[in-house]
Amino acid sequence: MFRSQNQLKCNQKWHTSQLSLRRLYDLQNEHFNVFNDYLKLETERLEELKKKLSEIYEWHDDKITKNNTYFHINSLKMMTRIHYDFQKIEHSTCNKHSMEGLNKIDKDRDLSGDQVNLASQGLRRLQKFYEIPTIDMAAGKYKDRIIGSQLDACERYVIMKICFENHDFFGSIDWGVHTYKKWTNEGGQSKCFDVEHLKYYIILSSMYTGFNYTTIFGSSETHYYAGHIFAQHSFLMRDEIYFTDGSVTTSLDIFNVYRTLDTDNRRIDFKRLCKHGETMRTLTKDSKCRYQTKNCTYRLLMPFKEEDLDNDPCIKIYHDILYDDEIEKIKTIVSNRMHDSQVLSSKGENLLVEKNRSGKTGRLSEDEASKHFDKLNTRIETITGMSTKNAELYQVVNYGLGGHYMPHYDGFMKNQGYRPLGNRIATVLFYMSSVQNYGYTVFPSLNIVSPAEKGAALLWYNLHYLTDGHIHDHTLHGSCPVLTGNKWIMTRWLYEDDQKLLYNWRDNI
Repeated sequence: MFRSQNQLKCNQKWHTSQLSLRRLYDLQNEHFNVFNDYLKLETERLEELKKKLSEIYEWHDDKITKNNTYFHINSLKMMTRIHYDFQKIEHSTCNKHSMEGLNKIDKDRDLSGDQVNLASQGLRRLQKFYEIPTIDMAAGKYKDRIIGSQLDACERYVIMKICFENHDFFGSIDWGVHTYKKWTNEGGQSKCFDVEHLKYYIILSSMYTGFNYTTIFGSSETHYYAGHIFAQHSFLMRDEIYFTDGSVTTSLDIFNVYRTLDTDNRRIDFKRLCKHGETMRTLTKDSKCRYQTKNCTYRLLMPFKEEDLDNDPCIKIYHDILYDDEIEKIKTIVSNRMHDSQVLSSKGENLLVEKNRSGKTGRLSEDEASKHFDKLNTRIETITGMSTKNAELYQVVNYGLGGHYMPHYDGFMKNQGYRPLGNRIATVLFYMSSVQNYGYTVFPSLNIVSPAEKGAALLWYNLHYLTDGHIHDHTLHGSCPVLTGNKWIMTRWLYEDDQKLLYNWRDNI
């Protein structure tokens, strides 16, 4: 499915999970402590150097006054004293003791420029997905909701440059214009970029897109330079060149350009459902809610809260099935072994493809699951009627900046390699946190939207159980990009092998 996608080859990324982003604050505190220690040592060193220089000046003035150089022995003493004094000064000046403290900073964990660029790409993907106007994105709002703080000119410039380097010229011209206007409003001062470079990016982006935004500059020299380029470019583009009024924020519907380039109907449906949320959900005559005991006596006092979403394939929600103490225990166990989430290619290879999946993943071992969450295994077996003996290890995911998972199937295709335990017959997805703004689980083919509700579990069966056992086409699903909030989920997949069907699950769907 991801055969033609470009891979992101990089080390662990900060922006792909809220857990990592929160740890950035801890890293910053570590850095501040190191710098404070460095300044303390440097202050002590400079005070010592100042003291030595004072002693040298005092000795020097005394010798000059007494004019002791006429005594040859004294001349040697003076030369020796000067030599060793300068050695002391040089030693104090070049003392590396205070610099050693800076080595405490873990450079592998440092927030490099590459990390900032990756985060900017994530923010840009989020903007394009939800079609957030740049003027709103830069102001930290979307549909009258606050989604962050306002971006200054430097931060806008970073996104503009990333767009340009990725050949997203409509994005670079849009962010470039708003960067220039913000720079103007801030008094025309910036320590992080050269405004002439910004103008050049806008001019080149205008040339590539055919939209001339250079009229905002208000400089005759720049007008002449831009006009010279467009004199050549317009000859090639002819009537496709558009000159815009600088007083207009933007006269170009950039997102309409992107829409014309996207021809995947399932991805289009996915974006539509993610953008409009629960208002797009279609309830059918088969949609029901009930208290369910699953023929378990002990569940008479605490029945499952079961809700049907669809019956072909069977998709259900179980509310309040995962408890707060279990959630915190799970987070504690996996937090220190999370890694960037991967996707499975059509050849069965695990790849890092951030535009298809962005988040951090960790797993509970079988021993940990048995020791701490045996009752949870029992709950899964009760609601599914299947054994967890050969189930896949619990997979925990935390999403970060624009965290998402594009539409995919949980079941394996035949060309993805032999699976000794068979295919993933069922998926149980637990929500470990609630997300207020977006971050839904969506089934595009069914028009189904499931909000992230803490403690709930989403269950569906991946295979055609009445025919050939192949993947059910309607189980295509995805995780909408998180706009704000901290989304945690946990998934367990049940396999075909050794399923004794503890009760007739077909009659319960």
